[in-house]
This record gives sequence, C-alpha cells and structure tokens, in this order.
Amino acid sequence: MLKDDDAKDKLMAEIFKALAHEYRIKMLRIIMNSEKPLHIKALTEMLNADYPIVYKHIKILEKAGIIGIFMVGRSRVPYVKRKEELSKLLEDLVNIVKQ
Repeated sequence: MLKDDDAKDKLMAEIFKALAHEYRIKMLRIIMNSEKPLHIKALTEMLNADYPIVYKHIKILEKAGIIGIFMVGRSRVPYVKRKEELSKLLEDLVNIVKQ
C-alpha cells in the first residue's frame, strides 16, 4: 500500500510541478479555449514566443500527462487530456485557496 501511495505522491508532484508555471497555465487556457486544434507553431505566434521555449513547456506538460500530442503531417498538435475535468479542477483549486 505504501508503494502505491509513494507512486501517487510522485505523480501528483510531477503534475503540480508542470502546473506551477504561469506560462504553462496560459498555454493550457489557449489550447482548451481554441475552437480548432492549434499546432505548436500557431501557439508560438499567439504567445509571441520562440518555438524552442514553447516546445519545452509543451514537453513538460506532456511528461506530466496533462496534454497529449498528435501529428498532422509534420506539425505537432497539442491537446488537453480530459479538458473539462482539468478546467473544473483548476477552477476548484482557485476557489479552495480563495476561501
């Protein structure tokens, strides 16, 4: 049982580390609110940022299991896994600390 708890704690820490950057939160909001899939290059243009920086942040979110990436031709397109649940969770977290 303790090993399961340790694994969950490690995963939870990885998730919180990935979410602990304002830039990544902004990226998640853009991806979640987009009506159409955005490839990483489009995301860099929206954020007025360099591709390597955006790609680095995308990889951190992907490693934590928050987003996935699918390929369209040679373009990488990030998507938020379980978008509605993540959106509600983030909103609930903010409401918890506001109380």
